[in-house]
Parts: sequence; structure tokens; C-alpha cells
Amino acid sequence: MRMLTPLLLGLLVLVSGCQKRDEASKTGLIYCAEGAPRTFNPQLANSEATLDASARPLYDRLLEVNANTLSIEGGLATHWRSSEDGLSYTLTLRKGVTFHRTPWFSPTRHFNADDVLFTWQRLLDEHHPFHAVSGGEYPYFYSLGLGNLIKRVYKKGPYEVVFELNRPDASFLATLASDYAIVLSAEYGEQMLKAGTPALLDSRPIGTGPFSFKEYRHNEFVRYLRHPGYWGGEARMEQLIYDITPKSSKRLAKLLTGECDVMSTPSASQLSVIDKDSHLDLSVQSGMNVAFLALNTRKAPFNKVQVRQALASAINVQNLLQAVYFETGQSAASLLPPLSWGYNPSLPQRKPDLKLARQLLKDAGYPNGFEMQVLVQPGARPYNPDGLKTAQLMRSDFAKIGVSLKIVQQAWPVIETRLAHGQYDSLLSGWIADNADPDNFFRQLLSCAAVERGNNYSRWCSPAFDQLLDDAVTTPQLAFRLRNYYYAQSLLNEQLPLIPLAHALRTQVSRSDIQGLTLMPFGGTTFNQAHRE
Repeated sequence: MRMLTPLLLGLLVLVSGCQKRDEASKTGLIYCAEGAPRTFNPQLANSEATLDASARPLYDRLLEVNANTLSIEGGLATHWRSSEDGLSYTLTLRKGVTFHRTPWFSPTRHFNADDVLFTWQRLLDEHHPFHAVSGGEYPYFYSLGLGNLIKRVYKKGPYEVVFELNRPDASFLATLASDYAIVLSAEYGEQMLKAGTPALLDSRPIGTGPFSFKEYRHNEFVRYLRHPGYWGGEARMEQLIYDITPKSSKRLAKLLTGECDVMSTPSASQLSVIDKDSHLDLSVQSGMNVAFLALNTRKAPFNKVQVRQALASAINVQNLLQAVYFETGQSAASLLPPLSWGYNPSLPQRKPDLKLARQLLKDAGYPNGFEMQVLVQPGARPYNPDGLKTAQLMRSDFAKIGVSLKIVQQAWPVIETRLAHGQYDSLLSGWIADNADPDNFFRQLLSCAAVERGNNYSRWCSPAFDQLLDDAVTTPQLAFRLRNYYYAQSLLNEQLPLIPLAHALRTQVSRSDIQGLTLMPFGGTTFNQAHRE
């Protein structure tokens, strides 16, 4: 097991014993986050840092997922019903919900149906005045193909909205409960449009969530203030600060000195140190996530299935689990984790087979191997504690079959540009589900709709695979849906546009005097009831 160096360990213990918490921090909570948000509207991005810093502190959704039961519950909507044919959903909205009041915006009314219409028409209508604002890209929306699914959204009254669909979709309610499905203020949007500053809707956000936006110092911190009169119960802390600290060693140092109250995504190698410190509490939860290697199937030699199968056969996942996850992960036989109700238990666990890998390369016309690059983000991710170490281990595995792997470590905005233009061989990445429906993994990561403007980093498009997904959501019958998802996983196990690596446990560390945190099963943390004892 890899451990912290004696020098670093000694330093951390020393500063932990010598420094005390600033008394002024009793009115707020400081959360050490691993990344900076690119926007404060999660509809516009697909990065965990953006989602973490915006979706739950600032906004609410029409529906919510219960953190314990994973069932769908009311949020900004209190009741909902579907038509017998499954083509429409009518939602009754919660009354008395207030938007944030800030120095730059004073709402004159409560949340109502107009805000739901404004939010969804921005996404659906290319002629909407806000559709192209802030770039006009909505990765989650496009990956799910919601533009083709949703026929229209209209209101039946000030507190009742209807979503009409072009076809039945059993996963639609789960989509409305996604962290991406936040609700914006139509009144704020109208005000910003009249002022000629529509982009402020996304950079100086107004929501209905438990905290309001105060300030953002680029790549340093985000400050939020408690939202008085929040419908879900006022936050117990007056302010919440996201301290942006990319290196996990620095996050841990700040946690030990009391500069931070909560630390996101500790590296697996730090867990033994954390476990021994009586001033720290470690929260662990099973995660609905997957780490994978995405291969650009529209570029040779990755357009050949034998090459993809060869690379998968060369990877020693057990080494990854030991050297990277430190017993906080499990081998992935599928994109779906075993927690998912759609997981196919009959899939074989992949084991390294170098002889088979070499033969597959020979059959594909590459007996002497080839050179390739892999793009890697710096820092830890909830689905992968150490992307660079993972890439280094894969480089060693691939060398055994004659494949030379060059590791290119870049920040996500740079990687995102390369992905958009198809300028890459492979990407080491992962996915955190937004809800419990298997469709959330498959459609986001591998549908044809997600290739050009979504999250399909393999650029693999299979009409047969898409048809399996479409058929699966046309009925609420679980047996039928399971059959299609089992077939889908068998197809992916053969084609391997993405090579699943591991499913990680979700971990978070806090000072022992911090209580009331809720670690969400699909990513993120709720701080509404967080307090210091």
C-alpha cells in the first residue's frame, strides 16, 4: 500500500497539533473543493466541479431523489401524474417559494409556472432569446435527446405545468430529478435581457436553493450566503465557502489545520492517515459511478473492434484497484455498477490476457503494436482517486503488447476543446449517475445523439444500441426494460467503445465537530443542515 511520505505525514501531524480554528468561522462552513466551476448554471457544463458548486447550493429541481431510498420525491413540484398513454406529465408546483434577493436583483413575485417554461423553452427553442447565451451548449440535454423527446411544455395555470412527449419515456421523471434539471428565474432573465447583460443569468446566478451567490474569486473561492425563508428549511450556517484547492495533499493539510471544515475527494492513499485522526470523520458511501478509458472509434486504429478488445485484455484492473483505489473500488465488468437495478450479473469479469491481446492486434493488422495518446485531467475525481497513476499503470500494461502510450495531462477546458474537434486518441474519464435509471449511464455516454454535442467521448454510434435504449423506456414494465439493458451490456462488452475500469466508493472527510452533512449517492453534498457542534 502506498503511504504518505514521512516528511509530509510529520508536517500534517505537526500543523494539526499547533494551529487552532479561527473563532470567526463559527458562522460559516468552509468546503475544500478539488476544482473550479466553469459556470454557475449546470445546464451548460458536464464537469463535476461545476455541478458541485452550483446545482445543490443555488438551485432546486421540480423533483428530487431521496438520498436513502433513491425514490423520486417532490421538490419544486408537490404532485405529478402521467397520462395513460405515457405521453404527458402534469406537475403541480409548490407555492410560496422565494427566489434569492441580492444587491443586483430583487424578485417581485414567488416561483411559478412561468419560471419552469422559461427554463425549458431556453433549452428547447433555438429561437429563444437565451438559447445561444453563454455558448448555447447543453451537454446533458443533447445527450439525452430531449429535444426530440419533449414535444412541448405549457402551463395550465400559474402553478401547474404539462410536459408533452413525442413518445413514452419511463425515465422522464428521473430526468426531472437530475441535478442538471434546475429551474431558473424568468423575471431575472427578463431583467438581464433588458439590461443587455443576458450572460449574467449564468455567471451571477439567481435560484431558489438554500444558499444565494455572493461572490466568486476566480480559481480561489466561491462565497454563498444563507437564503432566508428557504422553503425546505433555512440553512443552519450563515455562509458557505467553496475553497478551490486542486491538490488533495493541500486539501488535507487545510482540513487538519482547521482552514477547511470539509474536504472533497480525498486520495485513497490518505485514508489510513485520516482514519487515525480523532479530529476527522470519514464518510463512505457506495457510488453510482464508473471510471473508463474512452477510445476514439472514428480514428484508426481504434475503429477496429479487435484493437479495442486487445487494449481491454492488456489492462490489469487488479493492479489499479490496489495501487490507485486502495480497496475503495471494485472491478467494473459493465458501465453500470452492481448497485444498479439494470446491472447484468452474467457478464464475465475481465482478466488480463496478454497472449489474447497480442493475437487480437495481429488479427487487426498491428502485429508490432502502435503509438497512442491518452488525455488525463490533473487531480482526483470521485470515480478515480488518481488519474495520472491510472494512466501510468496502463502505459506499463500496454507496453507488454507493443503499444506505446503517451500521457497528456491537461486541464478540463483544454481537453474539452480537443474532444469537441475529435483531436484525440483516447480519454481517461468517468461518469457519475444523476439518478438510479440505467438509461442515465447508457444514453449519456454512448448514444448517437451524444456524439457531437454531448458526453459520448468514444464517438461510437450504433443505431441498434440506440434502439435498445429507446425500446427500454417505452414501457414501465421492469422485466422488459431489464432484458434490453442486459442486451445493451452484452453488446458493449463485445464492442468496447469504452473500457470500464472500476466503480469507486464515494468518500468525504470533515472535521469531527461538523454534523448534518448529506453525501448524495449521485454526487455532490447538501449543506442545508450542516452545523458545528
